[in-house]
Amino acid sequence: MVPQGGGFWDLVRVASPFAQLILAILAVMSLISWAIILEKVLLVLRTKSDSEAISRYRWRQFDPRGLFQIARQYANSPMAWAYLQIYTPMFERGSTAGRDAELVGREFGRMAARKLSRAERFMPFLATCSAAAPFLGLLGTVWGIISAFQRIGVWGGANIAVVAPGIAEALVATAVGLGAAIPALVAYNLFTSWIRKEAGRVEDFGEDLIYAVERWSKQQPQDEPTAGQHYEKV
Repeated sequence: MVPQGGGFWDLVRVASPFAQLILAILAVMSLISWAIILEKVLLVLRTKSDSEAISRYRWRQFDPRGLFQIARQYANSPMAWAYLQIYTPMFERGSTAGRDAELVGREFGRMAARKLSRAERFMPFLATCSAAAPFLGLLGTVWGIISAFQRIGVWGGANIAVVAPGIAEALVATAVGLGAAIPALVAYNLFTSWIRKEAGRVEDFGEDLIYAVERWSKQQPQDEPTAGQHYEKV
């Protein structure tokens, strides 16, 4: 069948069922990719300003309660979110765990990693789409060329009316495959770079937090030894 209008939907309509299946798969992959891209763009917009703000915290003025109040203002940042999660068990409820800088650093790193792992959700799909979509498009291209040669064999000639549907089917599959892959590839690289940058900020923040807690803990009054504790002089 030769498409009458020559438009994109006319070409899709007259394509073979197998080619239409490939185009449908590519369309679904593209829609999911754009949904993920939109979600990640909104995440970056929410997080970027908060991360930049809290990364400028003045550590010489560190106070657990003061940092907690600041972190509440920038809770979209992985650094602020992680500190909010560890503040109560580390520094409140009569806990002395906050005086152990290494423990605070480990708990902070664990919570920050959990937050960053949430930011990485669906990123593998973008990578898969960027890698697989061109090959699906290539499969549709090969199928379209095969259809063109089959029509030549059936009609016994190679005029434009005979080969046009198969060639058009092949080119449409190529275009749709690239249209699905290119945005996914660009988005994957951009968001991966952003996540890597956030991870670097988290690491720097965690190191600063450890040093600040060490200084702060030395300024706190030491606990009195409880009954039954014995200390041996060296």
